Order: sequence, then C-alpha cells, then structure tokens
Amino acid sequence: MAKTLVSQSNLKTIVVREISALTTSYEPSEAINVQGANQLQLLASFTKGSSNGCKIKVEFSEDMVNWYQESSYALSEGGLSAIHYAIEREIENSCDIVIPIPLSSSFMRVSAMAIDIYTGTSLSITATISNI
Repeated sequence: MAKTLVSQSNLKTIVVREISALTTSYEPSEAINVQGANQLQLLASFTKGSSNGCKIKVEFSEDMVNWYQESSYALSEGGLSAIHYAIEREIENSCDIVIPIPLSSSFMRVSAMAIDIYTGTSLSITATISNI
C-alpha cells in the first residue's frame, strides 16, 4: 500500500524514514505515490556517529512490483557510447542535505544503509513533492 501525501497548496510532504539507526543492508521505505508530480526533494538528516557514512538509493515503479533504480551515465572515450551506472548516493559526514530528483513515474521508494555499523549513527528522510 502506498503512503498518503499531506498537501499544502502545490507542495506535498511525507516522512520517508523516521530518524533511526541503520543496518548494513538496504532497507526500502514504503512505496510513495507521486502521480502527477514532477519535482522531488529528499531532505536527509544524517548523524555519522562513529561509522564511515551511509548510502541512499532511489527506485521508481509504475506498478509497485517492478522497481527500477535511478541511474546516471558517462560517455565512453571518444563519446560513441553511454555507459549507465546505478546511482548509490553516499553521505560521509553528519549533515542536513537536500537531494533534488526529477520525477516521471507513478511510485517511488528510498532505501538506506550504513556503510558499517558503529554507535551513534542515524538517518531521517523527508520528501517534498510538487508539480511545477
């Protein structure tokens, strides 16, 4: 079941991940219905503690069954082909950051994991979603 968004004018906000400790395996959020939106910002609040950081990945779906990980690409030498890479965003130090992501899917989810487990490491993520 997809989470329901709270709306204020054109801006919708949803808590993707309550502040909590991380494990060393990706833990996906619930699916978030983003139909009709084209802009997304993830507001991530990370406390490093004694760990080496965390990783975040974003996935998209049209049916909440088949999930596709966000990707980027680099041109090969000579620029004749594009090589695609699945994006894993890494945060190395305690911070509050904004991660802007364009949207064109019906559903999304965010997964997070610790690079390693030590004490005092936590992460919370809130999404702001709009149609501009």
